[in-house]
Amino acid sequence: MSVAYVGTAGRHLDTNRNMNQIPIPVAPTMNVPALLQAGNTNCDANANCNVQADLMANSGDTDYFRPYQGFGNIRQKQFTGVSSYNALQANFRHTTGYGLTLQGAYTWSHMIDNSTTAYNMSTVDENYDMRRWKATADLNRTQVLSVNYIYNLPFFKHSPHSYVRQSVGGWQVSGITALMTGPPTGFYGCGVKGFNTGIGGSYDCNPVGPLKISKSIYNDPTYGPITRWFDPSTVAEPNQSQLLANGEPGMFGYLSRNPLTGPGRNNWDLALFKDFAFPWFNGEHSTLQFRLETFNTFNHTQWEYVNTGCNGNPNLDKSPAFGRSCGGDTYNAGNGEVNSAWNPRNVQLGMKFLF
Repeated sequence: MSVAYVGTAGRHLDTNRNMNQIPIPVAPTMNVPALLQAGNTNCDANANCNVQADLMANSGDTDYFRPYQGFGNIRQKQFTGVSSYNALQANFRHTTGYGLTLQGAYTWSHMIDNSTTAYNMSTVDENYDMRRWKATADLNRTQVLSVNYIYNLPFFKHSPHSYVRQSVGGWQVSGITALMTGPPTGFYGCGVKGFNTGIGGSYDCNPVGPLKISKSIYNDPTYGPITRWFDPSTVAEPNQSQLLANGEPGMFGYLSRNPLTGPGRNNWDLALFKDFAFPWFNGEHSTLQFRLETFNTFNHTQWEYVNTGCNGNPNLDKSPAFGRSCGGDTYNAGNGEVNSAWNPRNVQLGMKFLF
């Protein structure tokens, strides 16, 4: 048995920056005659336009305020990512002498970074403050236990009858058991229809309660009783004042990256196999191996993904949805519910002839 602490630190990791994002702080006004000619109400008689008001209104005029007009996003690789990993790792291996070989590995860890890959950063603001996205990494699995084993079944192994010994003796059972917590889960889809931020982008929601795993059975109006992973009423759309690119706390929403942990796994893969020896080929050794293998042997449901989002469509009630809860069936039916599962049991048979 071995027990170890493992820690790593990553610096200057690959990230992805949008060079054509509207910079923060945003210029209060810009002279854009084209917008005045188009009848934009956010511009005065001299074509001096209120930049943030125009962008927040989702008028489609973003290009006038970009550093490089006429272009969309301009992506540049840079090396500003950081990460840290701390883990307790334990390994155990033992042959009992009774036909059982057992090996197990357990890890309790936490990985933190500000960008797991160069392309997974939020589109809320990519350049303003990288510390905003420092959170549990997408790759994090807090606890992982993996056990593999081979057991020689003792039944009829030493029977005096060769037929019994060859047919029902000498079977082996092997398997891999994996238990792990789920992956970090982001809360996507926040945003009120018809509104952008003061830099013309998207924004996050606000936590209004303890956002955590809270499994329950919910009576979905469409699908009936279904597992709900968390309480969606603990999240709400942001306030309109949070759309301003002013650097104030809560700018573009308070919700952080990867605030939830998704469903974990409890998976068992088992195999039953036996070698049948044949006295063929003039004394040369020959064996016929039979294998029965099952994946997700017990066929129990293992949830995979969860619905996370918030419907900010004002057309549903003809009013902006700022501050509206992300729960309830009127606007957010299905939110917080599991929406998929890992594969059901898979069985395969095989035979192999060795000579």
